[in-house]
Amino acid sequence: MSMALAVLGMASCSQDRDPVLQTPTEFVLNTPVLADQFIELQEGKAIELVTSQPNYGYSAVANYSAEMSLTEDFSKAYALKATNATQARITIKQSDIATGICDLSGVSDEETMASVFPNGIPTMPVYFRAICELDGVEGSRIVSNVVSYNKILGYFAVPVPGYIYLVGAPEGWAGPTEGNATHYADWRLFEPKDAIGSGVYSGVFDIPAGEAMFRFYTDLTGWDNDSYGYQVPDEATNFDFVGNSFTSPVVKGKGAFNFPNWKGGKMTITVDMSDMKNITMTCTAGEAEVVVTKYIYLVGSISGWMEPGISNESAYKDYRLADRDGSGIYTGSWPVKVTSENKEHVNFRFCKELTEDGWGNDTQFGAAEPDGDVACTLTNGSYSGPYVNGKGNYAFDIENDATVNITVDTNNSTVTVKFE
Repeated sequence: MSMALAVLGMASCSQDRDPVLQTPTEFVLNTPVLADQFIELQEGKAIELVTSQPNYGYSAVANYSAEMSLTEDFSKAYALKATNATQARITIKQSDIATGICDLSGVSDEETMASVFPNGIPTMPVYFRAICELDGVEGSRIVSNVVSYNKILGYFAVPVPGYIYLVGAPEGWAGPTEGNATHYADWRLFEPKDAIGSGVYSGVFDIPAGEAMFRFYTDLTGWDNDSYGYQVPDEATNFDFVGNSFTSPVVKGKGAFNFPNWKGGKMTITVDMSDMKNITMTCTAGEAEVVVTKYIYLVGSISGWMEPGISNESAYKDYRLADRDGSGIYTGSWPVKVTSENKEHVNFRFCKELTEDGWGNDTQFGAAEPDGDVACTLTNGSYSGPYVNGKGNYAFDIENDATVNITVDTNNSTVTVKFE
């Protein structure tokens, strides 16, 4: 009996003991095997940093990241995200390192690139150190020793807004050739800086009366190859503003838009090439604010569990939540049909963008960090809760056909789901 009580006492103590954080004192970043090998950074490739696992005194899911510098003393550092943040074998995109080289070198655009590296970016050593910490646990952060890759060749990796050209009467029909690049520098429509890659271009131009005839070119390759206008034939078509604006489809062709009744003054022109099969143009009298619609993607049963990769970009256009006013609030609605006898299992998460990593896409977020379903309770057909970075799915069982309305509020990191 005494022995049994002692065993029970030991078990009780073990169950009541809470994990106690031990501040780690050792965190080693291994010297890379390829430290002295020439590495030309490329899109879609990665490098690895392998570390030891800090001893926190108990089994804990730690988060790993890294920093890079162009000097061994890390007088200036650039933060790097790991694509596998919970593993001690840290994988870093080579494109992120290329961006870091530009940032640390003071390269912010094409002009500073030419100034800092007039002969192109040279091969150089790049220094790295790893960082490990526990989410929300103060005092858990530990930084490793410094290692280097000694022969890295970077490239210009600063995201810059794309642009197209307005060609026509306002600029004098100079001709869309490389020889006229300086002339056309002032006749470009740009993507917004906060929507690089959107394919939505806008510009404000002071257009005199009687000269509002133009079309658009995506490159300065001559008259014939990269022209976009109202129609394919090289013939201008007359239009009038309705109220204060005009909107029209745009096709690949040389048919110019002409506004014979334009009274002169500033005109805001926006060309939306985000879907090259459905290009549109909007002209607004005066200077108008242009808000580009931003999207996130629904990943789950509703979208057929398509891999969230660039190869599925076209198909995912039907499964986007949109922020149309710059508020940071994304919305989307989809029909859900009950196909089983009693209920339909609906589960999903989100991703901020489609990447080359597919299921390893590190922009995914949902109900929890681990990959799996998190059962969610509906109250009068509605659910609201937080989201975190990870692959946890919001999961619901519904008994009748419905329309699901989803709202993702990035201002307070919440998701609202309504089945109607």
